[in-house]
Amino acid sequence: MAFPATLLLLAGGESRRMGRSKALLPVQETTLVEWLAERLRPAFDQLLVAARDTSQLPPAVHGDFVADIRPGAGPLAGIEAGLASARNPRVVAVACDMPYVSVALAVRLAASAEGHDAAVPRVRGRVQPTCAAYRRSALPAIATALAAGERRASEVIGRLEVNWLDQEEPALFTNLNTPADYQAFLAWSRKTR
Repeated sequence: MAFPATLLLLAGGESRRMGRSKALLPVQETTLVEWLAERLRPAFDQLLVAARDTSQLPPAVHGDFVADIRPGAGPLAGIEAGLASARNPRVVAVACDMPYVSVALAVRLAASAEGHDAAVPRVRGRVQPTCAAYRRSALPAIATALAAGERRASEVIGRLEVNWLDQEEPALFTNLNTPADYQAFLAWSRKTR
């Protein structure tokens, strides 16, 4: 049975260090964003994929697309769009360049947001706002910050009632930032089929 929350994949990054769209990176016979959606989606009763526009996404996820309300404002804009569009009061946001996130972690985030504006992991003291759960109650603070030109999710989180998760496995939060990171992930994904 799916958890009564929305899975929001953040796929609108500019990918400067990678040199091409991370969401469209090939993984086996699919793309990175499709691979992550296929892996995590069954645990949730809704999938949304936030990006600037559908040109950043493969056609298979166009039906789940939600446009950034403020294009170019970074991941926080994707979180805002997801919260505004979700049919559930809880949204688990996962950046598409974090493919090691497990179903167990995503569901734990959703459950941990109960009674809070957000459930946010801290890994070695670093806040992980692009792999966190948000409740609709966080939307006003996020929208206000974005309207004022603030783009750093880690700063906006400081204004929310947060359930901090400090005991998560650091490897689950590994980002694909460079071609070498991508190659290491491909090797891992072939072993975990």
